[in-house]
Amino acid sequence: MPEGDTIEALAGRIGRRFAGHRVNRCVTRDPRLTRLDLTGTVLTEAVATGKHLLLRFDSGITVHAHLLMDGRFDVGSVSKAPEWKRRLELWFPNGRLTAVDVPLLGHLDTADEHEIVGHLGPDLCGPVAPDPVGIAGRLQTDPARPLSGALLDQRLVAGFGNVFAVEVPFLCGVSPFQPAGTVDGLVSLVRIGTALIRWSMGDNARNTTGRRLRGPSYWVYGKDGGRCPLCGTTLVSRSADDTPWGRNTVWCPECQPLTPLGATVDEVRARKLLALHPARREAFAST
Repeated sequence: MPEGDTIEALAGRIGRRFAGHRVNRCVTRDPRLTRLDLTGTVLTEAVATGKHLLLRFDSGITVHAHLLMDGRFDVGSVSKAPEWKRRLELWFPNGRLTAVDVPLLGHLDTADEHEIVGHLGPDLCGPVAPDPVGIAGRLQTDPARPLSGALLDQRLVAGFGNVFAVEVPFLCGVSPFQPAGTVDGLVSLVRIGTALIRWSMGDNARNTTGRRLRGPSYWVYGKDGGRCPLCGTTLVSRSADDTPWGRNTVWCPECQPLTPLGATVDEVRARKLLALHPARREAFAST
């Protein structure tokens, strides 16, 4: 699933290729875009805000997209997707931009973007990394809420998706079901997650291990029924239907016990697991 780092990288690719160029032709195949014609307008910038993509044009119109699970943008070359899946196609002098199967797609006045993204929390992939102390405080506004559910709430912090909601608690030795208000050292957990997502928001493949940096590599995400890479215990998983936050979740019951009296972020463990990761310095910058 595209997360904040993916959308930031996509916005960068679109901006580098098409910003400052005029649209020669605009084709829409989505009822939400029936009256949209961007022909003759100039793309001024492509911006990522959390998991939202905003394409701004000099006409004062913004195209808004959220990729959810399966949407994508083909940038540059002619899309190979079936025509009926190409919900928006923009021809530029130097290539084509195509929205393929984008589930949330619309347009609005640029001045009204706050109606779409104004509710979002601090953007992890923004120009400047947000304050981890402030984010930790936001995550604990509902103390009884499970940690992974809080991490995924874009109103609290924008950018984390399910990869980070699984991997960051594992790195820190905390159960994804641990009530956020009972996690001691939550600032450190936020700092680690922020460092990882910001490392992967450029041209780097998302990676939480520091291994196989040319491709995705995760400790436990997607490894339902496998063994914990640290202690060898069989990993436990729950489907999206069985978690309060509606996402598939994997964890180690031995390394990440649910402790009613509270849990402490294990920085020694996290340092060990991130020893080979390029984001390690930022993850532990002030600890």
